[in-house]
Amino acid sequence: MDDQSQNDDPGLDEAAKSPRRTARARFEAGHVAEDRHFVKALARGLMILETFANASKTWMQVSEIANTVGLPKPTVARFVRSLESQGHLHYSSDRREYRLAAPVLTLGFAARQPFTLGEMLRPHLQELADAYNVHASLAKRDRLDALEVLVCHSKSTLMTLKLDVGSRLPLAGTATGTALLAHLPEKERDVIYHRLRERHGRNWERLLQRINDGFNEIEDRGFVTAYRSWTTDINGVSVPIRSLSGSPTYALACGAPAALLPPEKQYLLGYKLLEIKRRIEGLIQNGPPASEGPDHE
Repeated sequence: MDDQSQNDDPGLDEAAKSPRRTARARFEAGHVAEDRHFVKALARGLMILETFANASKTWMQVSEIANTVGLPKPTVARFVRSLESQGHLHYSSDRREYRLAAPVLTLGFAARQPFTLGEMLRPHLQELADAYNVHASLAKRDRLDALEVLVCHSKSTLMTLKLDVGSRLPLAGTATGTALLAHLPEKERDVIYHRLRERHGRNWERLLQRINDGFNEIEDRGFVTAYRSWTTDINGVSVPIRSLSGSPTYALACGAPAALLPPEKQYLLGYKLLEIKRRIEGLIQNGPPASEGPDHE
């Protein structure tokens, strides 16, 4: 998705390019991989699976996949048949198209099992969602998007955001995106800004001013608010939080239709999110109470 709008630029930091772009570069004619451990076939197969995850529709033809990943159609045809034989793709002879198959879910569920940060946060975010009728979430940055990795919906209202695990929000202009950008190293942030400028065109300067205002808000209060962002009628509030490895790569956030999340409620939830952040970061730094045992670290 983002790679289509990210042109190769010699001025960009090579280390900051996405793994997918790095893999794709290794497929070019005449390219010799510097890493002798790099398995080109495996990378191609994973790129094809990612194509389905980021596509706007469920079913895709071989030609569509080939155009997206930038590989020859006969090559893609061999890969999708292999993925089908392993159960990761399902082929419809009537449609002559492929879609992801159920076994792919096992990989996603396996990836979530060790995500103890989410498990620590879930009860706190669910409590906020229920008490204040909001959407509460944990997000991380995925290229130029904020990716929802934990979502808690209010159980007592139908007025909630239609977001779930795997949903994406823009980095630019949203409270969640600003929180994810706030503590990035300057060099990495400059690369992201370059690509966001390409994506948003003439709207970028306005969005950049909103991001900078959000940084000031985080510095002053510890959280950032956004009004009628993402869509025209959504308000949000977010705080950056450190991962288990200590890197500030996640964002705690609450959002709701503007009528249900006025400024005074945003500030209230901002301080609630800060309390959760401090509690969880204390556990990350100091470990759980001795009575909890090693299984709860």
